Amino acid sequence: MNAAPLIAALFAEGAVAYQTWDTYAAQTLLGAEREAVARAVAKRIHEFAGGRACARAALSQLGYGAIELPVGTDRAPGWPAGITGSITHTGGFCAAVVARTAQIRALGLDAEPASSVKPHLWRRICTAEELAVLESLDAPTALGAATLMFSAKEAFYKCQHALTAQWLDFADIRVSIESGHFEIWPTRSLQIAQRCAGPWRGRYLYEKGLVVTGVCIV
Repeated sequence: MNAAPLIAALFAEGAVAYQTWDTYAAQTLLGAEREAVARAVAKRIHEFAGGRACARAALSQLGYGAIELPVGTDRAPGWPAGITGSITHTGGFCAAVVARTAQIRALGLDAEPASSVKPHLWRRICTAEELAVLESLDAPTALGAATLMFSAKEAFYKCQHALTAQWLDFADIRVSIESGHFEIWPTRSLQIAQRCAGPWRGRYLYEKGLVVTGVCIV
């Protein structure tokens, strides 16, 4: 496991991130964490344990010991009071980012295999405007853009949910991709707009065949 300063840089100052490609066993989990995946398959256990290990490493940089991070009723990690965080895992990669809520109110982190969102999925995750953008691009570029759009939406969903507990559909927002960052625009009224007016900006990077996205609200 390693500190992930490039991932932390996707967020505002105060974010701490760790990442790993290592495999973590159920024995590394604490209390209710282990119970949460007691009946899960090995892949799910390894991803869950890796994400918790990254989260604990990041929390240690904020002065926390080896604390338990249970699964909440909304399936999100139960962070300590005064802490916001986000965990992601895909294809053997796990990462977590945390921050004090006094500096950053909410975080959303996501990682996906680059160019993994194929055309047959586009109409399920894209607005008409996003779909028009993808269809104007050559095939390889469109695959990359579609995956980035999907990941950006996932990161935003996690971030806003931490503050509102509102569940969103893919069609509720659209993504505009720029160089090194993206913007999230609402397509309907969202609860998060009452706390922080849109559009909302996020950042992305590419890491060993993955696209990693981050959104935060300060």
